[in-house]
Amino acid sequence: MADIDDSSKMNNASNGKDVSNMATPVTSVADYVRENPNCNYFISASAGTGKTYTLTSYYLGILEHYERTGEADIVDKILAVTFTNKAANEMKERIMDEVRKKLDSMKPNNASYFYWREVYKNLSRAVISTIDSFCRRILVEQNVQAGVDPSFTIITELKQMRVIENASRTAIEIAFKIFDDEEPLLPPGIMRERKDKMDGYIYELKQLKSSIKDIFELIGDIQEVQEHVANIVRNWRLELSNSDVSDKLMKVLEKGGKSLKVLRLIALIASELYESETIDNFEYDFKGVLEKTFSVLQQPEIRAQYQGQFRYIIVDEFQDTNDLQKKIFNLIHSDNNFLFYVGDRKQSIYRFRGADVSVFLSTMEEFEQNARQAPDKYKVLSLQTNYRSHQKLVEYFNEISEKSIFNNVIYESAKKQNSGNRSGTGRSTKGNKNSQKAQEENTAVYRYEVFKLRFPELYKKMWFLAEDRSDASNQGSNGESIPNLEFSEEISRKPTERVVYLNVDIATTKENGNGKKENESNSGSEENTESIEKSNDRGLDGYEQEAILVAKTIKSLVGKEMTFYEKENGTLRARRRKIEYKDFTILTYKLQGVEEYYREVFSKFGIPLYVVNGRGFYKRPEIRSVMSAMTAIQNPNSDYNFANFFFTPFLEDVDSDSSDFQKFKIFHKIIQNRNVIQEAMKKETSKRPSLFQSAKELAKNGELPKHVADMILLLQKYDELKYFLRPAEVLKDFVKESDYVRKIALFDNSDQKLKNVKKLLDQAAEFNHQANTFLELTRMLQKIDELQETEASEISEEDNVVRMMTVHGSKGLEFNIVFLVNNDFSEKDEEKVFFPLAENGTGRYIYIKKFLDKLKDNLENEFDVSDEDFKELMKELEAEIVYDETELLRKLYVAITRAREMLFIVTVPGKDKNSSKKFINPSELSSEKFSRIDLSPSQIEDFLNEVIEENEVKTEKTVQTIDEETEKSIEKQISDLTNMAYKRYISPTLLYNIVDEKSDFEAFDESFNDFESEMFTRENAQSPQSEEVEIPNVFSNMLETSPELLEGKIVHRKISSVVEYNQLIYLVEQGDLPNGILNAEMLKSLFEGSQKILSEWRIAKDMEENGKNYVLFGVPDKVFFKDGKIYVVDFKHSELNRQQELDKYRFQVQFYMYLLADFGEIGGGYLISSKNGKVIEIERPNDDFINDVKRRIDRFLEVVFV
Repeated sequence: MADIDDSSKMNNASNGKDVSNMATPVTSVADYVRENPNCNYFISASAGTGKTYTLTSYYLGILEHYERTGEADIVDKILAVTFTNKAANEMKERIMDEVRKKLDSMKPNNASYFYWREVYKNLSRAVISTIDSFCRRILVEQNVQAGVDPSFTIITELKQMRVIENASRTAIEIAFKIFDDEEPLLPPGIMRERKDKMDGYIYELKQLKSSIKDIFELIGDIQEVQEHVANIVRNWRLELSNSDVSDKLMKVLEKGGKSLKVLRLIALIASELYESETIDNFEYDFKGVLEKTFSVLQQPEIRAQYQGQFRYIIVDEFQDTNDLQKKIFNLIHSDNNFLFYVGDRKQSIYRFRGADVSVFLSTMEEFEQNARQAPDKYKVLSLQTNYRSHQKLVEYFNEISEKSIFNNVIYESAKKQNSGNRSGTGRSTKGNKNSQKAQEENTAVYRYEVFKLRFPELYKKMWFLAEDRSDASNQGSNGESIPNLEFSEEISRKPTERVVYLNVDIATTKENGNGKKENESNSGSEENTESIEKSNDRGLDGYEQEAILVAKTIKSLVGKEMTFYEKENGTLRARRRKIEYKDFTILTYKLQGVEEYYREVFSKFGIPLYVVNGRGFYKRPEIRSVMSAMTAIQNPNSDYNFANFFFTPFLEDVDSDSSDFQKFKIFHKIIQNRNVIQEAMKKETSKRPSLFQSAKELAKNGELPKHVADMILLLQKYDELKYFLRPAEVLKDFVKESDYVRKIALFDNSDQKLKNVKKLLDQAAEFNHQANTFLELTRMLQKIDELQETEASEISEEDNVVRMMTVHGSKGLEFNIVFLVNNDFSEKDEEKVFFPLAENGTGRYIYIKKFLDKLKDNLENEFDVSDEDFKELMKELEAEIVYDETELLRKLYVAITRAREMLFIVTVPGKDKNSSKKFINPSELSSEKFSRIDLSPSQIEDFLNEVIEENEVKTEKTVQTIDEETEKSIEKQISDLTNMAYKRYISPTLLYNIVDEKSDFEAFDESFNDFESEMFTRENAQSPQSEEVEIPNVFSNMLETSPELLEGKIVHRKISSVVEYNQLIYLVEQGDLPNGILNAEMLKSLFEGSQKILSEWRIAKDMEENGKNYVLFGVPDKVFFKDGKIYVVDFKHSELNRQQELDKYRFQVQFYMYLLADFGEIGGGYLISSKNGKVIEIERPNDDFINDVKRRIDRFLEVVFV
């Protein structure tokens, strides 16, 4: 067994000592786990220490271990769970690259070569996925035992929001009926078992009838209560059913406790209503999938099956798991397989999604205990060499983490300050700030004391440990220099370090006559709060100050030379080059309410900015314009709708230099003409004509400019067509005919605008089957605005723009130069409701801070906060809050450790007590670790004024006339938009318009490209038809209404679950499948003689044609691996006796055989009738088959883009 070197040490948990003094050669953790795969590992990996490389090494070590036995199918026995689909795909690609390198280095025709060639083929089906994809796989495989439809779907965010909203409202209505002594009626169609549970909750509510009104007194109006209930259903539904209201709470606060019981029961009823609409219809959300999987795995025979199936269980980003996910891993773990957990507790920042850092801490504790008892079976290791960041940054990370971020001084300092006030301050006096502050500090001390006493080992692991200290692989070099910041003559003379604190301080003034500045102050201190507020009131907004300071810093650095350390053939090499915009990334704790300031300020500074997953999709001007067009089409006679539409780019003239003033003149003319019409009609009617009617008359009489008249008449056309075309088709055609794409192509950042418009059209197409009218589509798109939709597609690494994203979005990424902003503005508090899960103090709690605050404010005379019973209650409730409060520290750590070369920490005046700057205070650090620059608000304002004076304020529109070069650019962008719309995923059902029970499986939405996630949707776009090619949506209604197709889909689902011939016989005997299917005698030999059988295997193959990339994609019903050959079988719920039908099906099976040829020799392809068992053998595709596919693609595209 090899040792571990000092840069990535292995801690032997059995004795707490380093094992690097053993006689065997020293090696790294990655090499160690690769050489010793048959062991249970728990690996802590600080930021940038090669976690992914180590994980990949372990996977390769497993493959190398089984090379001796030639067991290439070991790929099927490794489960690797990642946090995102992107991470899963990257891991699979890394492993395949390494295996490909092995093959390239070997000579063919030897045993090792054959083994690795088979491994490479098998990796295409490797189980590397997210936890939800893995759980969905289990439910599909065990659909009969799980009682789920194997074709169950994942609920969309929009539908989930709508169902939860309705369920919450209905639950509150039930409570009101109980309060009014009326018998509540449950909605029809609820399953018996679920109805019985709801009847039980209703009975309990009746016992608490008098307390129903109290919940509204304590929380607020009906809307507030409904929001609380909806939040519980969305985030805590599973935990709620196992919860209760503490007896201690009832003892201390009888009224508050009863109110909380009422809230819990209302939420339980809402949860049941939500699940009756979703789960009972085989539609699951993420939590539902996990819960169902956990339930299925508790069946002993199923649990044993997966324990035997997977010899290795690898979990990446383990700090982001929760208790339920950990329980699922525990169920498939046994003494005969191995666990490999890797993560970093310091980077657990997804608590709002249910991630629970305590799971990481407690599991680490379990492994340490196991390692002491069985050191050969369990190892606790740590990665400690940082391969990402410059040595100066790594030194800063170590010191700021140890001395500030992860230092329990939070607890210790509070304890010292309040050592004389441990007994409490009694009732708080409203208005007495000092008393309230002392009480808050008391609570903080008490909270951490309780946590420390209850969980001493976990408490230690929350703070900085020795193994958290990292060494840097990038030591830097002599002669490095960082460009100086040219804010002022004095500042430009100061050397710049790789870590820079930029502070806006109200006590900092510009240089006075003698070159001195006033004394610095702590702008965040409570003493300065009043002056800070005044400063902010009379000056720039805090976010705007921050954005200006960041923009000025970027402008002062871009174009200057600096030494970067960049990877070349896997090795970091120093390279001196100019700083570019793409080197900068801005990290913020939130985008909402922040990104608009940055967009505006950066536009003024002329800095290109891309907000990654910016939440302002429906607020973007190009999207607002389309939404205005939709409301105008829906009701053009509304003057409000018409006016909004008139002043959008739809009414721009691309052929002349028009101005907003000219547009106002035209609009004024329309108003005047309406007055004329009204005067002429006043004898006939008192009804006032609309602006649209006035504009139509002027357009028809030729009294409006051509570009305006054309748009008015186009609006009239689609006002009529909206009743005859599919809703999304109306929108798409209106955008096309209005030449809107050409008009927005003339604006700044037109590429992103075009992508956003394309995304909106795609969303409209997705809702085509949900919206029956154009009015419904309009309302649906307006409703989805509440989901904070993100902008379209991310930019590439080559785009020279500054990126801005949230700290959460930056997880797992790295950037050359990082700005950490928004440090004085905490995130919006998540509304959380608490219900203890256990009375003995060992359970988990879901906590709602505001609820208790309301209790204390509204029931102040009912209890004394110094009462011992209240303190005992807090022991149970408060300890859990520690995990929430310390998440801010972990976000800070994630943010600062994204930086490779430089880090800027920006603070502006603020008074938020939860601000993060106090945790990254550099006062404890050595001065050489950072630079500090203090600027006054007036200096920040000067920076902005300089830009305004130097350049005219940029308007968004930059081009009014079109020259030849611009025309070419526009044509290219319009062409790019068109290309974005074509079907990149090509299936046989798409090319040959095959209408059968499987059509929706292969109607692939190009917005999803993760085959592992199995999220496939039907494309809803319509297009003209031809004899040979039709668009899938042409037959989408048929799929929904044809009884034969519905029956075929049911039969197809049953067949998909069959993996043994005996199961087929059983389903026939049960009447689930037609008797005739057993006439296909060849099925028995295939099922009984095959080494492996795959159902609905999603296979794909890349193809390039005419400069465009396609993915040939198919889902054969059954693939049999028998005697070294591959056989494909496709079942049809048809008599298979119509020639035209057979031609289509023959092409489909040949398409599958063409794709499968990459995996081995094709033994044969067959069509089998599930009705009568008729078997038709399909000839293998010839060499010209791919040309036939290409011809069909060309014909298909001709139809789509007519």
